[in-house]
Amino acid sequence: MAILAFLKCFAEINKSRNLYKYRSYPALNARMPNYSVKMGFGLHVGWAIEGAIGSDFKIDVSYLSPNVKLSDELEASTKMFGTPLIVSGWVYDLVCPEIQEK
Repeated sequence: MAILAFLKCFAEINKSRNLYKYRSYPALNARMPNYSVKMGFGLHVGWAIEGAIGSDFKIDVSYLSPNVKLSDELEASTKMFGTPLIVSGWVYDLVCPEIQEK
């Protein structure tokens, strides 16, 4: 499901009319030629602890685990390798052989 969610996000970013208008804005192009919206995803599987943090006025959710940290590091690696998606070996082992071949 996570890989399908990535594909849906990636497709929506690339076909968004609003982002196209934003990219075509002359002042933005003058400051940052060839600007485009880029997102990176790092996928890993494993356990995590979910918890609410915050105050009476604002509550955020946080996830803690070494697995979440690895996912974060994979996402950071997408910038280094210039690719929108990096999956861990554990995720790779879970997908069907037809996908692994691609």
